[in-house]
Amino acid sequence: MSDEKESHCQSCGDALLPGAIYCIGCGTPLLAPPEQHRPLFVDELGDEAAGRSTRGHFFDDATAPARRKGRTAPILVMIVVLVLVAGVLGFIFGKDGNGAVQSEAEPEPSTSPTTSEPSSVPSVDPNAPPEDRLLRISRLDTEAATKLIGTWVPQLAAVGAGDGGDTDWHQALSRYQKIKTHHPDALLLDTGEWPSSYVKPGMYAVVVPRPSDSSTPALEWCVEQGLSKTDCAAKHLEVSGDPTDNFDAQ
Repeated sequence: MSDEKESHCQSCGDALLPGAIYCIGCGTPLLAPPEQHRPLFVDELGDEAAGRSTRGHFFDDATAPARRKGRTAPILVMIVVLVLVAGVLGFIFGKDGNGAVQSEAEPEPSTSPTTSEPSSVPSVDPNAPPEDRLLRISRLDTEAATKLIGTWVPQLAAVGAGDGGDTDWHQALSRYQKIKTHHPDALLLDTGEWPSSYVKPGMYAVVVPRPSDSSTPALEWCVEQGLSKTDCAAKHLEVSGDPTDNFDAQ
């Protein structure tokens, strides 16, 4: 009788499986229950604990692996999704980062105009011989002087060594610099480059860019500046034709 009682549940009388901890019929615990532990992850469940539910029901070996698979599948799917999302975000931010580095290393050219753009023509060498410095100045003034073609302008002087009225090129340069101090906008013309305006080459004419259609405004400007007829006259600038009848004095 003792063997029969031990092989059947004392609560409901159902047969007990060898080594059973709970009655398969009513769930009555047959041995002292182990210390309760709630696993943090499914992997913490051992082979024996994986076959039991939290309510104490026992599942056979065929259903236990299926139950574990059912629990782990959503987690695996979630991991795969997170990896894909991380890869997409990494590609996007990585692409933006490369673009930022490229834009920082190679900034796009500005379309706004600049006022400090360097000139393509070198400046005048202050240590060069005076005749070379005058020639260089006349080359720098060429572009502005071409805008005066066909007009009358005030002419302040004609400088040059020897027959030009100056003893040497140093005096010619000094006289030009003195005129330039009082009239900063004055232009220097190489007479050899203006054969239709000046008969004698090898000199430099100093003119003021105040163009007019006749000699009268140019002469009036000379008077306004307090310049005598030996210091200021009217000159008509041309690049073609006979270099005569293009000079008018006060």
